[in-house]
Amino acid sequence: MTRKFTNAFAALVLLAAALLLVKDARAAGNFKLKSTEANEVSGAWHVFVTIELPKAPTIAHVPIKFLFTKTAVFERALVDNRTEPVTNRMALQGQTPSIESMDVDFADGSGKIFKITRFDFGLTRQRGYEAGEYQVQVRTSDGTDIGGKAQITLKGENTVVDRRSITFNAKDSKIKKIDDGNDAGAKGGNDVEHAGVNTGDVTPTGTAAPFIPADAYNKTPEEQGIKEHPKGCGCSVPGTAGNAGAPIALGVFGLGLAIAARRRTRRR
Repeated sequence: MTRKFTNAFAALVLLAAALLLVKDARAAGNFKLKSTEANEVSGAWHVFVTIELPKAPTIAHVPIKFLFTKTAVFERALVDNRTEPVTNRMALQGQTPSIESMDVDFADGSGKIFKITRFDFGLTRQRGYEAGEYQVQVRTSDGTDIGGKAQITLKGENTVVDRRSITFNAKDSKIKKIDDGNDAGAKGGNDVEHAGVNTGDVTPTGTAAPFIPADAYNKTPEEQGIKEHPKGCGCSVPGTAGNAGAPIALGVFGLGLAIAARRRTRRR
């Protein structure tokens, strides 16, 4: 029994040691924020960090990633019964981190490389940052964390959000109804029912006359007496009904010639 307990205890110790080794392998070095708060200047926040590696790197400029995960935002909102915006801290969860990849210089002016350096950079609103709280993590390009996690607060004023409710309470006695300058109700009050106005839906009754009456399509007697014009070329043909006055004209012309001949005979 004692031997089994000893073996189990030794296994736990070895497991703990292995976990510590893994943790040390994944989290190398350390980093520290110069300040846990940063003020906004011209739409940007200046961040100062100190990074320490386990040993001096082989190159002067080391590619490092800075991960900023938003945990809270300072919302400025317009609310009911307040003339000025109010600021609320809105906690957030499950946000995707914003990654800033930079080449950090670990060398001095003479070219000597050190394992520790001080570095500063800016965060802008154009990159999606806003006033709020962020969790910061520093990581090498191969995915190794440098130190643990830190918290930083970006101070400033965000864009105002309108959260006022819009309501139309027509039954409120404090609301005075005015329609084109005329009183909407009787002198007894603002209730439209007292003025004899029906506020319900209007239901049509009866049958309205059609826009075009049915007898408009019937022909008048004049229209019925009109006969169609005979088909043809439209020219006049002697001897047809269209030239009935021609024989009369010829007879008058012949009578005129006979009278003229008779007068000539008498003169001789």
